[in-house]
Amino acid sequence: MKILLAGSTGFIGREVLDQCLQHPSITSIVALSRRPLEVKDPKLSVAVTRDFLEYPEDVMRKLEGVEACIWCLGKAWMPNNEQAREVCVDYTMVAVKALTAMHNHAATTSDPNPTATTIQKKKLRFVYLSGGAAERDQTKPLWFKQDYRRIRGEVEALLLTHAQTHGDIFEAHIMRPGMVLAKEPNFRDLLRGLGPSVKVERLAGEMVRRAVDGEAGKMEGKAEKNGIGGFLVENGDIISA
Repeated sequence: MKILLAGSTGFIGREVLDQCLQHPSITSIVALSRRPLEVKDPKLSVAVTRDFLEYPEDVMRKLEGVEACIWCLGKAWMPNNEQAREVCVDYTMVAVKALTAMHNHAATTSDPNPTATTIQKKKLRFVYLSGGAAERDQTKPLWFKQDYRRIRGEVEALLLTHAQTHGDIFEAHIMRPGMVLAKEPNFRDLLRGLGPSVKVERLAGEMVRRAVDGEAGKMEGKAEKNGIGGFLVENGDIISA
């Protein structure tokens, strides 16, 4: 199985990368990055891009055959709203649209007369790292980090809409963890762990599992009846999975 990973140099993304490299079902990982990575492994290749808003032909060639994407790009908080919107909303949705178009082309060209069953088997799984405080309701009053939480929530809403309109080939898994704790105990995490929280290796493991298996956690509303292809995975779902 071939996986695309964005944000592989971050705290969570690096743990995701390590677990992808160790997973027996994952035979190829393409890391989308602005620069080459220090990690070297036969499974790993790097698609270097200077601009996450453009996917030139050389980058798209490296992404051919990708069956799932794990998107860890971003930060827990970005005070600059313009920059936050570009990184969270624009980078994510440009990638989603490029991958969906490529996946749709591959599905239709490999089977000139595809049936609903064959297309269903070829869904692209997009595992997106959001946060438990992200707010999809853009009008809801918020007490802290209002703008950034709404921006993160907007991404979730856009992914759910995209999954609904492209439900035959695209499936979104939106991870909404609380505080993410380091592997090794430390004083800061003793305090952070008092609230909703999850160990980084547990979160990364569940993200990798969903990319590989596509299993659903908590669905958005009555997703099965409404045809929404997105899954909301809350902190409790991650811990109990």
